Amino acid sequence: MDTIFIREFRVDAWVGIYDWEKLRPQTLELEVEIGIPGTRAAGSDDIRDTVHYGLVVERFTAELAGRRFGLLEALAEHLAGIVTGEFGAPWVRLSVAKLGHIRNVRKVGVTLERRREAAK
Repeated sequence: MDTIFIREFRVDAWVGIYDWEKLRPQTLELEVEIGIPGTRAAGSDDIRDTVHYGLVVERFTAELAGRRFGLLEALAEHLAGIVTGEFGAPWVRLSVAKLGHIRNVRKVGVTLERRREAAK
């Protein structure tokens, strides 16, 4: 399967379970791989035949500005649902990391993979 990737995407988000984490948004780093639905875009050269990565970045930024999450797992699950649901991608792999959250650790986070559920 062909994929689109978004690397080192930094975005501010409200995430955390501790009181001090709830005082301000944290900068997260996202790594996203998105399965391209079919092969039409390669032949058509038409953005409507693929997943528009610029719109994915805009959508994630807007979504994270307006929601709060306790766990990175919940945040990642929500974003994966946007990619497979709203953007119609058949598959997504998404990593979300907190930066400098733990002493002597550059990044800590979660990676998940999801597939779009088949229509019933």
